[in-house]
Amino acid sequence: MIKILGGVARGFPLATPQGDSTRPTSVMVRRKLFDWRQNLEGYRFIDLFSGSGSVGFEALSRGAEQIHLNDSNRQAFYALKQNQEKICKAFSFAKDSIVIGQYDAKIWLQKEFKYSFSTSSDVILYLDPPYELHKLYFDVIELLKNLKFEGELWLESDRLKGPKKEELVELFSSVVKVIEQGDHFVVVGKLG
Repeated sequence: MIKILGGVARGFPLATPQGDSTRPTSVMVRRKLFDWRQNLEGYRFIDLFSGSGSVGFEALSRGAEQIHLNDSNRQAFYALKQNQEKICKAFSFAKDSIVIGQYDAKIWLQKEFKYSFSTSSDVILYLDPPYELHKLYFDVIELLKNLKFEGELWLESDRLKGPKKEELVELFSSVVKVIEQGDHFVVVGKLG
């Protein structure tokens, strides 16, 4: 069972997608990220490969104004909808503070991001694709650069299966922080 670690919804259990088609971000990685950035007031948070939505719901619990959770997997989409309904009911979050999508991540960026975000300086985008899909990391980052994404990118990978840290760090114009936990790491920074 996955639970929210902090903020107003601390301890709230989240439904998870059935099967093993998604991989949740580890509790320790989430804890390190959100211990570092505890208050997200004034930010909008996007998770393009949401799974259960644990990272996005954590951001909402810690004050994010709006979260956009997207996953092309049908089981993940159902879990996201279930979690949206339950957390809104339990904590009186406005329904429009949680926007759920079921798109390919690149299509989401070309449609939703391009037309729904006139500015992105107040956006944190969490990018955690399946580790073995190396090309997808680079395609999404290239698309973000083309869209002139100005916000903060949180980019998760794995030393054994995903693109290497050195390869990913080179894509950023500035790196704010690197969080490491076992073989997993998250690079936080700006692209442009």
